[in-house]
Amino acid sequence: MAKVLIPAVAGGTALALVGTVALATALRTNDVELTVDGASSALSVRERTVGEVLEAQGVELGAHDAVLPAADTRVTDGLAISVSYGRPLELTVDGETRTVWTTARTVGDALQQLQLDESDAKLSATRSSGIAREGLELTFTTAKDVKFTNAGKKAEVRVAGTVADLLADQGVKADDDDIVKPAPDTELEDGMKVKYVEVETKERTEKIVVKHDTERVKTKSMLKGETKVDTEGVNGKAVETYEDVYRNGELHSSKLVDTEVTKKPVTEVIKVGTKVVKSSSSSNSGSGSDSNLSPASGSSCKASYYWQGQMTANGERFNPSSMTAAHKTFKFGTKVKVTNPRNGKTVVVRINDRGPYISGRCLDLSKAAMQAIGGTSAGVITVTYEVVS
Repeated sequence: MAKVLIPAVAGGTALALVGTVALATALRTNDVELTVDGASSALSVRERTVGEVLEAQGVELGAHDAVLPAADTRVTDGLAISVSYGRPLELTVDGETRTVWTTARTVGDALQQLQLDESDAKLSATRSSGIAREGLELTFTTAKDVKFTNAGKKAEVRVAGTVADLLADQGVKADDDDIVKPAPDTELEDGMKVKYVEVETKERTEKIVVKHDTERVKTKSMLKGETKVDTEGVNGKAVETYEDVYRNGELHSSKLVDTEVTKKPVTEVIKVGTKVVKSSSSSNSGSGSDSNLSPASGSSCKASYYWQGQMTANGERFNPSSMTAAHKTFKFGTKVKVTNPRNGKTVVVRINDRGPYISGRCLDLSKAAMQAIGGTSAGVITVTYEVVS
């Protein structure tokens, strides 16, 4: 009996030892650090695997979530467990949209995961912007190589976005008057040509002379052919305002936008005689003389000259350089041949004025006419004259 009992006792002792070890193992805890979406906590757990720990902590994993180490990893003391939730990112790259999943919590980290971390790209959100579990819509525009002409200077630049983004990148502040081609809201493309022209409008004023009008008034109080300046004409003054448009600093166009009269002109009034004096019967019979009939060839008288600027009796401005003369009665326009008998020089003058009114003189020549017959040094000379037409 003793031989039988001893093994039985030994076997029972062995079973008791195994059970004690299993119980000890089941009751032993491990200290772990659990980080869920960036939030960390220290735990003492009895669970044997990472998956059991997550289940015990109520952490549910989705198809796009990530856990490190894997869920079937055995828990050991000091183990660090990390859970990162997946986030949908509606990503539009250069106009093409697709949905991608990322465990990154910021835009910058997501771009690194997706290998889209281009420093010169344009983003609809900052790189530090957070991505909620619900996801984010993100527009990513790559930089383009563009040919930019600024005020006539050409350069090749690399910019992402629109023409407006290009201008901002180059420090150009365009206003409504400036020329930008294509339009600022145009999306940039590789090889695109963009032109900027600075337009500046300036106001300019000029002082001008306003010429007076001339009015001819008929009057029966004067003989036909006679004229008289009744009111001397006076020029006025005005200020004109111009709008000058400059393109890239050079004058492109000029437009008159306003005229302000600062001094009104005075209209010159010239009285023109209309009175006709009929010849008497005695004149017709030869007892008198028609003042417009040609005098006999070789008729002589004293002639003087004048040069002062004035209005002539027929209403024209006196020109001392023209071959003209004044006579008391000859019709205006009559041409008279005048001869200086001392040197034989002659000149043909046109009657356009009245005078002279000094006794003994019959003709008052223009300075040029007197010079033609060599009489200016004397001032008054004896001449012969005859009407030629």
